[in-house]
Amino acid sequence: MSMQASEPRPPHKSPIRWELKLLFCALVMFSIVGLTSHLQPSLSAQDQDLKSAPELTPVDQGIDETTRLILRTLRDSDPQMSDELANAAKLMIDIRLFEDARFYIGQISKLNLNSEQLYLLQNEIGADFFASIHADEALQPEGRELARKVLKASQAVANSPARIDDLIKTLNNPDISVRSEAFRKLRRLGEPAVAQLLEVFAQKDRVADFPGIRGALKSMGIHAQGPLLAAARANDIQVQAEALRALGYYRTSESLDVMMRAYLSPNVPNSLKAIALNSLDRTEFGYDPAIIEERLYRRSREFLTGKRPVDGAVLSSVTIWYWDNQKKKMISSEMDHLTATRVTAARRAADLYEINPALDRNRELYLLTQLEAAKRLVGPSKKTNVELIQKTLGITREETQAVLGEALKLELVPAAIACCELLEKIGNESSLSATAGQPSELIDAIVFGDRYLQFAAMQAIASIDPQKAFAGNSYLVKLAVFLAQSENRPSGLIGHNREELAQNYAATMLSLGLYGNSAGSSREFFQAATTDPDLEVLVVTDTLDNPSFGNLIQQLRTDWRTRRLPIALLYRDADRGRRTSIQLQNDPLFTAIPFSLQPNLIATHVKRLDDRIKPWKVSNFDRRRHGAFAMQWLAKISSDRDRYYFYRLSPREQTQLAKLLYVPGFAADASALLGSLGTPDSQRILVDFASQSALPLDEREVAAAAFAKSVKRGGTLLTAADVQLQYDRYQASSDEPKESRQVLADLLDAIEERNRSAGVQ
Repeated sequence: MSMQASEPRPPHKSPIRWELKLLFCALVMFSIVGLTSHLQPSLSAQDQDLKSAPELTPVDQGIDETTRLILRTLRDSDPQMSDELANAAKLMIDIRLFEDARFYIGQISKLNLNSEQLYLLQNEIGADFFASIHADEALQPEGRELARKVLKASQAVANSPARIDDLIKTLNNPDISVRSEAFRKLRRLGEPAVAQLLEVFAQKDRVADFPGIRGALKSMGIHAQGPLLAAARANDIQVQAEALRALGYYRTSESLDVMMRAYLSPNVPNSLKAIALNSLDRTEFGYDPAIIEERLYRRSREFLTGKRPVDGAVLSSVTIWYWDNQKKKMISSEMDHLTATRVTAARRAADLYEINPALDRNRELYLLTQLEAAKRLVGPSKKTNVELIQKTLGITREETQAVLGEALKLELVPAAIACCELLEKIGNESSLSATAGQPSELIDAIVFGDRYLQFAAMQAIASIDPQKAFAGNSYLVKLAVFLAQSENRPSGLIGHNREELAQNYAATMLSLGLYGNSAGSSREFFQAATTDPDLEVLVVTDTLDNPSFGNLIQQLRTDWRTRRLPIALLYRDADRGRRTSIQLQNDPLFTAIPFSLQPNLIATHVKRLDDRIKPWKVSNFDRRRHGAFAMQWLAKISSDRDRYYFYRLSPREQTQLAKLLYVPGFAADASALLGSLGTPDSQRILVDFASQSALPLDEREVAAAAFAKSVKRGGTLLTAADVQLQYDRYQASSDEPKESRQVLADLLDAIEERNRSAGVQ
């Protein structure tokens, strides 16, 4: 391995003094090399090949004599222990020999130190060193790899319950310096330390530790709030009391909410109410129950609708703490900030309902917030535990429908989905009854436009299995046909009146993991957007006209298939772009972007827009799941037309179903579905598919069999021209394989057999 500086060293005004200083440091450092290190054992003999430092080569002649002497001294010392290697790397960084520094950093990684050893190494060398090697591009990848190992290990050791408990036990040490050092370390650990401090209050054999813990909690500051808020709801009176006392020192909005609940709740002992009252008496709210209830109601609504963020919500994730009543321990959960705000809303609403359960609005808010939080916690692909929800909330069918309506009004999609999942279990035909001439909440859920919500509503209606027509039943059929057409290929659509530019922009979608489609007119764009269930992003340019791009966007925002899709507008005219932005300023899924000839720049903006719907973006797995369920339901209603007569497929929808014949794995179900419809269009579609020799033979045979069943049941509905075309196809197939010709013959046999049965000559 050749040795050379990775970049030239800048000249120094006092080179002799600088070089002597480095030499002195090197000699001092390596005068202690060979002493036994406490950080890790020496390497075994078989590992010595990993420790061979680079040899001095003629390339090293490019460095000055002092640097060469430092290198030779370092290599002769043969550092092997982790602290020796780290100091060697430090020295190489100081003299800007980054290749050598990377070598020694890499040797530390090869030692495979355990967490305790890495923690001790950080304490010995200093955290700043590992932060610097993580950031310095000249030291990668070795620097980043080692720094991450050290950080992870140090956090694990520092946050270990045993170590924290040792620190807690020293808080009552008679030596003030020992107490101060313990507190300093606990404060640096933050919330995990606070959580364990609070757990001690539930241990009756550790009363002697309580005074020191109280002092620590009092001085922890805002870092203590999260665990304290959870502990204030513990089933242990001692833990509750200590948490309330500590929160009284902070006087934050969150702590006041907890004090209000403690003061008014019938479930809180009087001794704790006195602590809460002492804090509230010194606030502008005082202890008027009406004022307190109104505050809790308002704050819960603000958290629920996103008007008020929780502490730490600006970060990518937020830690929410809970008290485990059975284990008498604090537990934490990491969640995104939106979920954290909804969980906080649920807590405030639960407090309010606990205080005054007789008030209808308190009950409604309680149910709404609990369902919103419950669904956000499990995510879009998993169902909420409806049995547990029913047991916990005691929610009725009528209440569920009312909450669903309110969730749609507030655009709380997770709560609405949870309601649909409940109605799937407890709903009945009355859940689909129209009110004042308007469709039911389940139909409103379909029209709302969110894909996960639409599917949940469809599952609920399918489970209810109505036996008569209901308002909006056509939407269910339209949705099923729409979902069934998914090709499990996430895509984006861009509209531009110049086809070549539209295609160029569409190609950039690949960088986002999307298949790019393009449209050259507003009409074409709308048609494509409302027939493709795999679309994830719509990009409209102000070049589109007839109707105008503005009208196009409005149409997209009113159609149930595209209402909740992200839309990006590329504008050339700043005034037009600004006017459209003002019109849609309250639409979180819309953005306006200045027109650019750099497709990659546009892709960056589109990605930001696309990220706004995460993690509720439809996955490929869920697309397949939705499509398969839709096909099964369509097959069910088509197989028993006497029972499901009120579900009708329009000629357009039948044509759309024809696409499913060409989707791998769907041909059999699509053939059965089309065969059961018994319409001229469905028969023609089956015949056309079965007659194409280029398609798989087994799928053609299935389609031909479905056609034969359709004819047997309702007669031949083909026109004379259709029948003649089929004879022509057979006559023209003389060169085709025998099996292929047999499919064409089967089609003619089905037509002729029905004609013979009907006495047609």
